[in-house]
Amino acid sequence: MKDLMKQSVKYIIITILALVALQACEKPSVPQEPDTPQQEQPVVEPPICTYEYDGKEYPVYSVAFTADETQIFVKISPFKEDRPQTTYAVIGINASLEGIEIDVDKAWHNDDYYFIYEDPLMYYSQYRQLQSGKIMLKSLGEGDFQILADVVLPDGKTFRFEY
Repeated sequence: MKDLMKQSVKYIIITILALVALQACEKPSVPQEPDTPQQEQPVVEPPICTYEYDGKEYPVYSVAFTADETQIFVKISPFKEDRPQTTYAVIGINASLEGIEIDVDKAWHNDDYYFIYEDPLMYYSQYRQLQSGKIMLKSLGEGDFQILADVVLPDGKTFRFEY
């Protein structure tokens, strides 16, 4: 009889422990909040276009074009103009080559074409000649322009931008 009682107590204790463990695993119910208007998410403007650096695509949020009798430049950045532009590219040509696709293998850097790229980790000075590729800038009037830059940088990384 004692054995039967010990066994019954053992089963009761195991049952109580199982119920306590099961209760601990249940999620408490969360009271439903009354319907409230949802907060509006900030509107994220789409980028103007994109550029590719070292095989990765990045958005362009600012594009600046400037030209005079001797030079034409475009500056692009993945940051808007109201933020510090720690990442940017400057692409330029001699104005006499406007609308002509320039083969950087045959052209003079810092005379026929200019290229600068900077981000927090890399800097390509205009004084370093590009390995290969092509650049073309053309003014379409009223502040609009056409640009193509598909080049291999001095360290072998690629840069591509078309607008």
